[in-house]
Amino acid sequence: MPGGAMRWGTAAAVALAWVPCSQAFIEELFGQAFGGGGRGGGGGMHFQMGGDDGGGMFQMGGGGGRPSKPKWPKGITKEVDKRMAWMKGTEWNWNGWRNVKFEKDGTFDAPTRDCQSGQCMWSAKDGKVYILWGEAGVHELQIEGEVPTEQDQAKMQGMRMRGKRIADGERCHATFQKIHDFEAAGLDKDLYEILGLADDADEVEVKKVYRKLSVKYHPDKNPDEDSKKKFAEVRDAYEILNDPDKKILYDTGGMEAVKKHEKGEIQKGDDVAAEMGTSLEDLYNGGTSKASINRRIVCRGCRVRPQSPKCQGCSRCPNELKTVHVQVGPGMFMQQQQEVQSKEKCKHEDTIIDVHIEKGMKDGEQVTFPRMAEQKPGMLPGNVVLTLKQDKHVKFRRQGDDLHINTQVGLREALLGWSQTVRHLDGHSVDIGTTSVTKPFQVFKIQGEGMPLRDDPSSFGHLYVRVEIVFPKTLTSEQQQQLTSVFAPAAPRPEL
Repeated sequence: MPGGAMRWGTAAAVALAWVPCSQAFIEELFGQAFGGGGRGGGGGMHFQMGGDDGGGMFQMGGGGGRPSKPKWPKGITKEVDKRMAWMKGTEWNWNGWRNVKFEKDGTFDAPTRDCQSGQCMWSAKDGKVYILWGEAGVHELQIEGEVPTEQDQAKMQGMRMRGKRIADGERCHATFQKIHDFEAAGLDKDLYEILGLADDADEVEVKKVYRKLSVKYHPDKNPDEDSKKKFAEVRDAYEILNDPDKKILYDTGGMEAVKKHEKGEIQKGDDVAAEMGTSLEDLYNGGTSKASINRRIVCRGCRVRPQSPKCQGCSRCPNELKTVHVQVGPGMFMQQQQEVQSKEKCKHEDTIIDVHIEKGMKDGEQVTFPRMAEQKPGMLPGNVVLTLKQDKHVKFRRQGDDLHINTQVGLREALLGWSQTVRHLDGHSVDIGTTSVTKPFQVFKIQGEGMPLRDDPSSFGHLYVRVEIVFPKTLTSEQQQQLTSVFAPAAPRPEL
């Protein structure tokens, strides 16, 4: 019952009990006083005994049970037009009765049972305000005089709007009282529009435009109020779009998400772990590799411009967690979090990310991409964490910052000396060898030819060359005689 949840003093309520009037008479009386309050709001009347402390409420005439949530009739906008955003967070006096509030999320707050249980909503467009007041239906009001373009409490004093309840033409009016939520009106501002940028502008473009506009509108050059105001808008927009966390929150949840983040009320999504194969050459030389991830993203702006070409393929995002008023008993309500249908649009897309591999990185090291996991409206995306998995190399084996390689020499080379050229991971050549006798499986150490050190890429580990001697499978009698003449006879071997 719009205008019907009355709190009367005890004396007034007792006096009413002595008046021999009918239910119809009371409804008519309330209807004249509150403009649409006599019929609706769940078909009942609420009285409260003993003043404004919220206790002692009981119901007359009307059924119990929780009313179903009303729906907007066809032909009436469900949204608050951007030009009417100044209405958000304002408080008005309804019909000289009680104050009502136009909340930032489209909720209409009035001291009636249906509104307290979440049955009331509001929308606005072209100077008209629509209130869906529970079962009482839609009220349509027109702002009197010039419609404001921005929220200014001083200039809005005395502002009025008049209209009627559509169902029966019952007249109603409201008078502006105050702003109760000073952040609400600013939640719809378009930061990209303020800077004159496209929705997908990157940080380089944001900085470039900010420098240009901050010089153009700087108060030292432009002392007029309009320039000061524009400079402040540009500065505030840049401070958000230049902050990686705030930017992604703004892109996926608007200014409301940014404000919640500043209050420490934002949840972060889960991190996503993945593996990426990489070559030993990449770990030695460093560089950039491409990786593709498939993830859900929020389609920025597609809720209000669904026909935009970029919105093709977008569909409703997963449900969101919102704080709502829930009736837990007669006259008792509490706040709790519930899953509600998201108003934003989402889609899945393949995102290409550049993986920067630093010289000397090791197998198993991780590269983190902040805020690149799946997006959800009003939440800070988690990170994508890529773990590097080194592919097996055909020639080199890595241990820490050192490299190991195997080579073979024949018996002659093992005795008389040998040399070998090794093509390294970056293409330069390393010459190794000896003129001395090489023992089986002897390891030669080459200083500074290993992997670059991660913390000091100009320094390197070592290269270790393990030499295997390949013996001939057989010898001819002539070869045996030649060797006998070269080597002294072997000494007798002791018994084992």
